[in-house]
Amino acid sequence: MLKRIFCAYLTLMLLMMCVLLRSAHASDSPAAHWQKASAWPDRIVVNPAENPATGFYVTWRTDDTVGTSIAQITPANDAARFDSVAITKRAKVESLNLESMPTPNGIHESVENGGLGKVHYHSVGFNDLAPNTQYAFRVQGARGKWSEWIYTKTAPEQGDIEFVYFGDSQNGVRSHWSRTIRAAYKQVPEANFFLHAGDLTNKGDSDYNWAEWFAAGSFIHATIPVIPVRGNHENVSVLRNGKKHGRVRTPIWSKQFSLPVDKSLPEHLRESNYQYRFGDLLTIFVVDSALTSEDFAAQASWLDEGLSKSSTRWNMVSMHHPFFLPEKFLRVKRDIARRKALMPVIEKHDVDLVMTGHVHSYMRSVDYLETTEDNNQPVKTVYTISASGAKFGAMNQGLKQLLTTGAKPGDKDGDFGGFANSRRDLERSGQNTPLFQVVRVAQDKLTFVAHTVSGARYDSFILSKDEQGKKYLQNQPEAYAETRTFNNTLPYKDWYDLK
Repeated sequence: MLKRIFCAYLTLMLLMMCVLLRSAHASDSPAAHWQKASAWPDRIVVNPAENPATGFYVTWRTDDTVGTSIAQITPANDAARFDSVAITKRAKVESLNLESMPTPNGIHESVENGGLGKVHYHSVGFNDLAPNTQYAFRVQGARGKWSEWIYTKTAPEQGDIEFVYFGDSQNGVRSHWSRTIRAAYKQVPEANFFLHAGDLTNKGDSDYNWAEWFAAGSFIHATIPVIPVRGNHENVSVLRNGKKHGRVRTPIWSKQFSLPVDKSLPEHLRESNYQYRFGDLLTIFVVDSALTSEDFAAQASWLDEGLSKSSTRWNMVSMHHPFFLPEKFLRVKRDIARRKALMPVIEKHDVDLVMTGHVHSYMRSVDYLETTEDNNQPVKTVYTISASGAKFGAMNQGLKQLLTTGAKPGDKDGDFGGFANSRRDLERSGQNTPLFQVVRVAQDKLTFVAHTVSGARYDSFILSKDEQGKKYLQNQPEAYAETRTFNNTLPYKDWYDLK
């Protein structure tokens, strides 16, 4: 009897020690509680389906103990138990070792993710849905561990499209960028999608950086469909045995987003070059400008073909890198190759709006066909650069000149893809001011408004299009207000301490 009691006591003590050791390990972990994966679903994000009017994808994360998972969906309604008619779908599950990530260049030994080990990403596609309809969905981690029910909406087949465009979030994402995305959601809660024009994070292989991005956006990423554009900070230098083996797209990218796969592209260009068509009104083309110069020709060919086939009223392109860069980039071979490959395609097809980031300033440059005396001038393309995070840099005069003319004095057309003598005006610029841009597209009119985080309008224009497709730009009063700089806002403070 005593022996049995002693064995039971010893077993209890061992169990208590295991619990204490596990608790101590958890409390000593450098990972924040909002970063750690568990058996519960987190980092839920919605991406549009290939046809945004009839479907969407949902992706979420758990720890590696969750081997199978499911999701449920139902049209939203006002009944107390709206979920009684929900449809269940089994999810696709992908494993990723955050410390040793597989890449096309071999295993990447991430110094950012020590001790994090494996996580599982889950994804499901909901298709054959009704256009312009609100749906409720939820996702499961381990058995019985559900997310809340979340509402999202399919795009309309006809009618206006409204979206928000963000430049780089990149630094201080959880603490600083959170106010930008939340202000955007407050301003446009019914947006059809949020477009993020690259450098969502500072280190593309850092799980902590992505945790910040998801914490900042919270439920918004699961409510408003996300269109992400890859930036250079979504690249990683493959590190193995202490040596670098080239740069590739972070393996986290294709695991946590569900994006269109165009099989006409080389495999490494898929899921970062894609397009979305919104009825007969709008096509958005996403180009991966962060790849190597050898890839630009293939992307230019893909973009040229897509724009040639497009029958929508409006066509836009988003990429991370602008064509007009500060002087220090002018002679970088990759930037020259990008301009030579892609700029002629933009000009050939009179793309309506180009949305970029990278420079950490706000700039709007307009390619005019001619100058008129009234505020209704014929144009080819509007080029925009924006930043939504807290990292900003000083804009030099060389950059202003480049935005206006396309080149420095003395440069040859061939150096810049044949547009050095274009008539291009810098209409608006800004520094030290995170912005988000609300774009509303109607049949014959595009309205563009850049907002500060307080909701104030900083820049605005209307682009109208006649029956022949000729475009006219009207600057709105905000375009003529005082320019925000480091001299008239707050003194310059670098971004290295952003947390």
